[in-house]
Amino acid sequence: MSDIGIVASSAYVPIASRSLPQLLAARRTEPATRRARFINACFEENLQMHGISMAAMDTARARLTAGTIERCTGVSAVAEEASMEVSEMLLRVTRELLHPGSEAPVPQVDTFVVCHTCLENDVTVSAACRLQAELRQGQVPFAIGQLQGATFLLGLSIAADLLSTGTEGQVVVAAAERWTQPYTRLLGTTAVLGDGAGAVLLQRGCRSGWLLRAIRVVTPPPVGEVYRHLLNEAPLGPDLDGLCALVSETLRDAQCLPRDIDVLVPHDMCRDLTSRLRRRCGLRSAWRGPADILDGGYLCSAEAPVRMHRLLQHATARAGDRMLLWGAGFEGALACAVLEFADEEPPHASH
Repeated sequence: MSDIGIVASSAYVPIASRSLPQLLAARRTEPATRRARFINACFEENLQMHGISMAAMDTARARLTAGTIERCTGVSAVAEEASMEVSEMLLRVTRELLHPGSEAPVPQVDTFVVCHTCLENDVTVSAACRLQAELRQGQVPFAIGQLQGATFLLGLSIAADLLSTGTEGQVVVAAAERWTQPYTRLLGTTAVLGDGAGAVLLQRGCRSGWLLRAIRVVTPPPVGEVYRHLLNEAPLGPDLDGLCALVSETLRDAQCLPRDIDVLVPHDMCRDLTSRLRRRCGLRSAWRGPADILDGGYLCSAEAPVRMHRLLQHATARAGDRMLLWGAGFEGALACAVLEFADEEPPHASH
């Protein structure tokens, strides 16, 4: 995988936001359309499968206060997308990725790998297929989900496997989330979910970009049910011991030490998680960017690509710099990757 790397990235986080008091004051309304009624019914049935009612969810939320949530999560407001669907947000960041506005030729993509946890409001639409159809390129797109913050790195791992074993030359990995009724943005005192999208272009034969040196994804049996956990009002954080062990294993795969990491992409699934990971894993010398790159709440599957893109806008990368990227899911999934920056001019053709 030494020549597989990220050669471009893009991100979108809406400017509009909702404050915690506004989120707490909002009340569920009766769905007005057939599509909305269908999604609402699916959500209620999902809760019932876990022995939870909508009334119990409402009661648990009513016990929360804005002060408690902000103190526990560090979030005071979340980004809210007013109009674009998940597939439209994916189209936006992918178009920016492939059409940067320069005179360079538009990259031809072989496959689109789409990551999301939330549902499109029109459940008959496949975001992955829409991406391919509207951009008119690529083969057999597919979507992955349900690992929440670890989903993007699973997509990155799959894309790297496709590039190293198949005929693909370029793969887009894109992630987006938009949380609308009946899905909740308030995950108790653990996280507040925001809207956003991010994408990367992964290329085989990469000579200039962030080369993928190692990647690991683990999906242990779920340690608990997210919604039932919310009823207990206890914070739901990842297995920090398991995460630190995974970081150590990934660093070993990449043949480097914690002190060799120059850039650490923050991933604050819950408050201070990046800081705790940094201390526990000996990553104190790694730069993690300005605080404002974390604005907008927790972006779930879009967290990793958005934070990485924003961080790289502030970075001046040098050949040999190493970056650590990681993610976690609410049900135990963990992922980690090490990338190394290369800046090599392509060889001149001989005459």
